[in-house]
Parts: sequence; C-alpha cells; structure tokens
Amino acid sequence: MKRYKILFFIGDGLGDRPVKKLNGKTPLEYADKPNIKELLKSSIVGLMDPISPGVVPGSDTSHLAMFGLDPHKYYRGRGAFEAIGAGAKLSGGDVAFRGNFATVNNDLVVIDRRAGRKIEEADELVKELNEKIGEIDGVKVRFYHGTEHRVAVVLSGKGLSDKVSDTDPHEVNKKVLESKPLDSSPESQFTANIVNKLTKKVYEILNSSEINKKRISKGELPANIILLRGAAEFVELPQFESYTKLKAAAVSATALIKGICEQLGMKVVTPPGATGGLDTNYLGKAEAAVDLLNEYDFVFLHLKATDAASHDGNVDGKVYAIQKIDEIIGRILDKFGSELVIAISGDHTTPVELKEHTGDPVPFLLYVPYSIIADSVNDFNEKEARKGSLRIRGLDVLNILLNYSNRAEKFGA
Repeated sequence: MKRYKILFFIGDGLGDRPVKKLNGKTPLEYADKPNIKELLKSSIVGLMDPISPGVVPGSDTSHLAMFGLDPHKYYRGRGAFEAIGAGAKLSGGDVAFRGNFATVNNDLVVIDRRAGRKIEEADELVKELNEKIGEIDGVKVRFYHGTEHRVAVVLSGKGLSDKVSDTDPHEVNKKVLESKPLDSSPESQFTANIVNKLTKKVYEILNSSEINKKRISKGELPANIILLRGAAEFVELPQFESYTKLKAAAVSATALIKGICEQLGMKVVTPPGATGGLDTNYLGKAEAAVDLLNEYDFVFLHLKATDAASHDGNVDGKVYAIQKIDEIIGRILDKFGSELVIAISGDHTTPVELKEHTGDPVPFLLYVPYSIIADSVNDFNEKEARKGSLRIRGLDVLNILLNYSNRAEKFGA
C-alpha cells in the first residue's frame, strides 16, 4: 500500500463570522479560491474544534493539540515556545516570557501595546538591552527579537518559578502592571521581584535610548518598554517522529510556531522575506514547502497573515491573505504534484470585526489523492463546511492524517 506524504497548512485565525463590509459573507466565503475549490473534488470537509466546542484556544494550545499532544497535559505557558522560536537555547529551570515592545508615557500608562507594530530598529534595541542588562540579583537576563514588535525574555538562575503574573495590562490607557506571585512559594516571590526590577530597568534604558529619540524625531512611537506575559518554565516535549514515525519539517516566520515545531524536533525553515505579516513572502513559503516535501514525510506550513489582519480589523487584508493561501496551494501543486495528502484549516477563529479569538469551530479540508467518498460541498468556508461529514477536535487531526496517508498503525490485534 502506497504511503503518501502529508502537507498540513494552517492559516492562523482563519475562521470568521459574517462581515458587514462583505455583505454578510465571511472573508473565507468572499475570497476567490480556484485551487482549493479544485481540491474539493477529492476531499472530505467539516469543522474542527481546536480544543473542545466553545473553548477559546490560543495558538499555542491549538497547535499542540493538532500535533497530537493534549494541551491539558503538556502546556506550561507560551513564553518558552516564543523564546525558542526567537533563537534562545533553553535549559531546565529557565523561565521565559513573551513580550511586546510597547509605548508608555512617563507614568507608565500604555499608549500603544505594539509601539506601532512594525519596529525596524527592534534588533538594535534588543542588542542595547543585552549589553546594558546582564543580570539582576544574580539572575541572568537575555532578550531575543521575534518578528515585528515581538520580543522574548529569558531568566536563568537558581530559585526561579513561572508562577508569576503578567506585566502587560492587555489594554491601552492602563498602567503597566506589577508582576505578582501566583502561589505562596519563595521562588515565585523572588521571580516576581526580578520581573518588576527588570521592567523598571528596561524602561530606563529604552526611554533614554538614542534609537528611540530618532524614532520620535521621525514621528514614530518610541518602543520604550517591554510588556511581559505568558511566563513558562522550560520542559521537554516528546519528539514528533517518536510518536508518529514521520520525518517532519515546518515552514513558518512566527516565533511561537517555530518554537513549538523546533521543540518537537521538526526542521524549521523561514524563507527570506517571510515576516509573519501581510507583507510576507507568500510564494517563498510555497517554494520552501516544495523543497521540504521532496525530503520529508510531513510538512507543516503556517501563515500568520490571516490572523494579523483579523487582529487589526483589516477585512480587505484578510481576504487578500486567504487568496494568497490559494495561490500558495496552486504553486505547491504545480511544483510537487497532487500525489500527497493535504489538510487545510485554521488554528482558531479570529472574527475580523471582533479582533479577538473566539471558541467558534474552524473549517477543515482534507484532500486525498485517490478515490474516496468525497463530501458534496461547493466551496471551502464556514457555511459550506457545516454540510460536510467531519466534526473533529484538534487532537483528532494527526490520526486522520496518518490514516489517509496510509501510515496509521492498527490499534489492537
């Protein structure tokens, strides 16, 4: 029996709700998708609940589930994944945070949680912080730039804990929060104290930085603080190949996703020009996926642009990104051929009018390159998916892919 290679394509935040600007259609319903429609002739379609029905998933927990790992068992927080994806090498006991370069006033009230989102000088700012902050109270501190405004912070030393609260208030016009211990342990209290001292030190350095003075002179917001959230102690995850028998690789420009994939032992490729935004190198990602499919059994392709547009309330941008997904699929089929199993879905729903994740199910498409009983649907979108035969959870995805690629092992005698 022939074993097929697998392409798993996630459009981050792909799912949506009816949009007024699109006359009640969703972006996925509105977008032109000729290549994906062609796949429907040999596909089964339906809805996926990344975690469980009604549960609002994060990108981290949903990806763990779709990679076959129960997030209730394996999830410790997002910070470690973000740091690994940004280039950090973590050891047991390290505590990592995800963060944003942000803009605050002199009273530490947040003016912009992303300092304008795109920060050309982010690498320089990270370098300055690493040069001027080596450690605090014997704890080593390291900074890593992810993409755009995103930054990871890693604490290394004895007596640390990830049971501390965020400094990010998650809203503008609110003051930067003090980190507090989330349990009564001395380790949590110690770590919270370190975080608060670090926040003040970061503000002092960035607020007086020549780099930010130049940004202000150009009419840009200063990136004068880092808002921290998602503390996570580093723990090892099972290796993807050990429980799937699949040699796996991933294409992504997003630090979080890169970190998860790297920790699972996948080869991770970020093509030149891939940004994690609407300006990403779409066809560069397609070419990278084709190259990897020639060598690997399983290729995961992640596109952040759909989610970035959703969080910005950018309806046209989301439609554009979905149409680029279709273009990517077309390029892969042209270059590699159709003799592979292809799954297309989202890791969660991010309605563009709400600008936040919701617990709505996401459309799921599975193309199989041989004769199957295909679902009779006319398009790949939230409405048509409700007519399909699938209703699955994220934890079901890997088993379905193994089954239809003829790689599943029998359960029982």
